[in-house]
Amino acid sequence: MHEEPEPLDVDARVRAALAPDDQAARRIVARALAAREAAPRRRRQAALAAGIAAALLVAAGARLSRSRRAPAPPPREQSLAVSGQGRMVVVEREDGRRWIVGPPAPAGHGGYVIFVASGRE
Repeated sequence: MHEEPEPLDVDARVRAALAPDDQAARRIVARALAAREAAPRRRRQAALAAGIAAALLVAAGARLSRSRRAPAPPPREQSLAVSGQGRMVVVEREDGRRWIVGPPAPAGHGGYVIFVASGRE
């Protein structure tokens, strides 16, 4: 078994220099016990105050965000015109956009798309 090495002389000197005397130790213990009796009351008061402040901030933020938000405009109805001839269908929106749907290209033939942007966009 590996035993702990004996503390070095330097370690013992540092511990001795940092160790408080008996009277200082009694004062520290007495203050800690006195603070322990008063601490729960202070902690409860601080927690209650923090909770109330947080609730007020949340309520104020919700009210502010609600007042800043403009009412949503009613959805605009859009009309579509659908026309066709044979197997070709043309769908046109009232703003001028068009979709043309035709039969699939025969096998072995390439396809293409023509897009023309209007000045309305």
